[in-house]
Amino acid sequence: MSRGSTTEEFVINQPIQSIVLVGDRFVGFAAQENVFTVSQFIDDLRRGAYATEGEPVLAESAQGVSESDVLLIVEELRHRGLDRVQIRLQPAALSGAGEVHKHQVANALIADLHQVNDSLFGAGLRLHNDNELLLDHQTGQHVQGMVAVEASRQMFLAVTERFFAAQWPQRKYYFVIEHMNTAFENFLFPLCSTIEYRITDSRTQDPSRLSFHSEVGIHQAGRRSSLTHLAFTAFDADVIEAKEDRRARQAVEHTLRIPAAALSGV
Repeated sequence: MSRGSTTEEFVINQPIQSIVLVGDRFVGFAAQENVFTVSQFIDDLRRGAYATEGEPVLAESAQGVSESDVLLIVEELRHRGLDRVQIRLQPAALSGAGEVHKHQVANALIADLHQVNDSLFGAGLRLHNDNELLLDHQTGQHVQGMVAVEASRQMFLAVTERFFAAQWPQRKYYFVIEHMNTAFENFLFPLCSTIEYRITDSRTQDPSRLSFHSEVGIHQAGRRSSLTHLAFTAFDADVIEAKEDRRARQAVEHTLRIPAAALSGV
């Protein structure tokens, strides 16, 4: 999204000043030169920044910047006649709630999901400014590790739902994680990142039980930030829900027996 000349003309024909925009949750990262939160950038515009003649400015949106944020900035630029400032929103086709098992769009982390080959899949990491994992814990400049863990979880769900479970649309699956181990190799910052999902082993002959061993790598700025190894099975929902209900009932009964035994002096 830009105003004035196209971004291609803007970049090729003139030297530019490039800046990065991040969501307000990432104010710590805005300590870096040429990095601004959405609110900081709008405040600067209203104070008259970029009003004088100078080189063109290209603002690249990163994590936490929504389409509504971009529209607000574009309106501010139009109001002030700042033709030399353009903003580019990173396009994203977020995976739906059914694929990542989330109710709120703000909590979906997987975008532009695609298949590379039979065992390799890719996507982009997209962080909404109001994602549940950012609401009560954000320190320093990096993105907390639980975001990488949750993105890995959503990635295996989205891939399995779209490219495997969808072959049997009449079935409803219940996913059970057998193990999930994440190694954090580099800081993950609120910049554009890619997710690579690789299936290392699978058993999909029986549609009532789809089992996978996989690894999920999150990459940014030429480095891998994290690597998650996991094993999981997608069961027919009726089977596993009955088992879950039975185990839940047993857990409740066990919990209630303990205080009853204490009261009776047994």
